[in-house]
Amino acid sequence: MNNCIMTEPTKFRLYMNENSSWRKAIAAQTREFPAFKKMLADATGEHKASETENIQAETHFLKQLALQEKKMQQINHAIDLQQKRLALDCENEGENKYDIDTLCTQDILRERIKEIEKNYIDLKCNFMNYLSTLL
Repeated sequence: MNNCIMTEPTKFRLYMNENSSWRKAIAAQTREFPAFKKMLADATGEHKASETENIQAETHFLKQLALQEKKMQQINHAIDLQQKRLALDCENEGENKYDIDTLCTQDILRERIKEIEKNYIDLKCNFMNYLSTLL
């Protein structure tokens, strides 16, 4: 720990709980991807529009889903690293000194999660809107 500050150890436990909640939310969203892919394949296969339109739309949404999934994997990795830092800080609670990088990283993670969740909601909304135009 290069930069240390004094803070309450309960803050780090709260952060660990926050991170666990994020993991659960990301896992739930990721579990929806196979269903999205199946709906897309079913809808574009049944739709009577030109084959080119179907292929372009399917390719677009498959790329977007893959990109979202990659971002979710990256944030999960960042959460794992943060959880290790938090666990270490919790072990040092008798010293009452904590790594300031841990606190800053939590704030950064919070912003990244907000962005990923917003992107996921936008993607899902656009996806459902597109499917509704096909049916």
